Amino acid sequence: MTKLGTILISLAFVAITSCGDSQNNQGDNSNNKDQAESPLGRELTEAEKRGMRLMKSRQDAQKRNLADKSKNKTSTYRYLASSDEYPIFSNLLKKSSISKHIHRYNVTVLAPVDNAFEAYPQYKDLLLPGNEAVLDEFISYHVVNESLEYKSFSDGTSWTVHAGPTLELSKQGGIYFGGAHVRSGCIETEKGAIIGMDDIIYFPELEGK
Repeated sequence: MTKLGTILISLAFVAITSCGDSQNNQGDNSNNKDQAESPLGRELTEAEKRGMRLMKSRQDAQKRNLADKSKNKTSTYRYLASSDEYPIFSNLLKKSSISKHIHRYNVTVLAPVDNAFEAYPQYKDLLLPGNEAVLDEFISYHVVNESLEYKSFSDGTSWTVHAGPTLELSKQGGIYFGGAHVRSGCIETEKGAIIGMDDIIYFPELEGK
């Protein structure tokens, strides 16, 4: 083979190799560009994480606002009447003439949860004709005639209920009022507060029962 032929073959080989490398580089650059533009396959920046947390926080706030709008907080009575948190007690309250007093004045309602009524299955009889006075007495034992948030209520040693008696508040092994366990926290309205109870405070006696 002549010297000229060897040179031509070498030049052709170099040209082919350069073309292949150029195509590979273009392919790599294209892949790198796609990866840079795609949000997938890379970690979020701190700014993006903060933005997502802020968005979730706003969505949660909107959900809470929608939930609050479904409940009337103009008074403790209105809240209980429009809420499903204490259905048995709320139903008894609505049938009682004490509901007018609760709606009009700043009071603290001590609302037993549904499970509390398992210890007093006769509660349904409070709604029967002729038992109106007993129903009012029952509700009156669960009302304190001043608005008290949970801390103020639990810091006391005794409170007088609407029915008349002054009941002791104990802090041994939890917060107990009149022997009934007090749940932590409260719901504040424009007129008064609602504190949940795990037990019934007063068990009225019904005639013939």
